Parts: sequence; C-alpha cells; structure tokens
Amino acid sequence: QIATAIGARVAVTCSVGKAQVCRDLGAHLVLERSPHDWLSDAQSAVPEGFDTILDVIGGEEVDRNLQAVASRGTIVQVGLMGGGRTPVNVGLLLARRATWVGTTLRARPIEEKVAVTRRFAAEMLPLFADGRLRPVIDSRYPLDRIADAHRHMEANANAGKIVLTIS
Repeated sequence: QIATAIGARVAVTCSVGKAQVCRDLGAHLVLERSPHDWLSDAQSAVPEGFDTILDVIGGEEVDRNLQAVASRGTIVQVGLMGGGRTPVNVGLLLARRATWVGTTLRARPIEEKVAVTRRFAAEMLPLFADGRLRPVIDSRYPLDRIADAHRHMEANANAGKIVLTIS
C-alpha cells in the first residue's frame, strides 16, 4: 500500500491463495511463490528487471532476486523467514552492478528508532487519515481462543494481521 500510495508500480510474490488480497491492496503484478517458481513469470512481465526488490524471505529467494533485479538495481534485505544462510552467486551481483542492502530496525540505537517512527508518523499517518492506506486485518479472535489464532497463523492462512480482542 505504501509503495503504491507514493506512486511506485508494485510487483509482489505471495503464497498460494493470497493473490487477490495483494491485488486489492494495490499490487500491479502478483506472482504466487510456491509451488510455482515466480522468476520466469517475473522475467516475462518485466524483462529489464526490477529497480528495487524488498526481500523478507532470504534463503532460496536470494538467487532469484539476483536474477530478477535490474542492472544497477537494489535489493533491500529486511527479513530472513526462509533462512539466513544460502549460497550466493556473487558473480551475478557484480554483473548486475546491483546494490544489496541489509537492514533491521531491532539492532538500531533508540535514537534511530525514534527518528524512523517520527518520520513514518509525519509522512504516512496522513495517508491513513485520507484513506489511501488502511490497516489490513485478516481476522479477530477473543483472547480465550488464542490457540486457534496461533494455528491460523502457523498454517500461513492469514493475509494481514490477526487481532486478539480482550474484553
């Protein structure tokens, strides 16, 4: 939503069954990740490659990202849900003349966290107020059904946040 709201054309990879949710949130190109290999579809749709890739997966996606990034493009690594150790084709990184940036908020000093939070509030909260951004809530569970909520999340069945209600 944020990328679309600031004028970017957005392509996403997603789990099977979550494509329509991604389209509804503003994605222009939606590619299901598993069991389908999204790379060939991405290269057909955007043969010049992607200017920026935001990767929350890592692991086996690293090689596909290096193949999908445009010449002089940037890969921003923000997560490792697929694992932190993987073989890397450094030759492809060099051939693409790509930039690969790793970042996390957790390890930053408190002053940086505060600055990032303030910038987000200043730039993005108005987009929530005018409706260009909205919270994405998959489901709500009462606190006494927290085990059901966790099973829903473990099954990768959610597309958005799972909210626990406490009465």
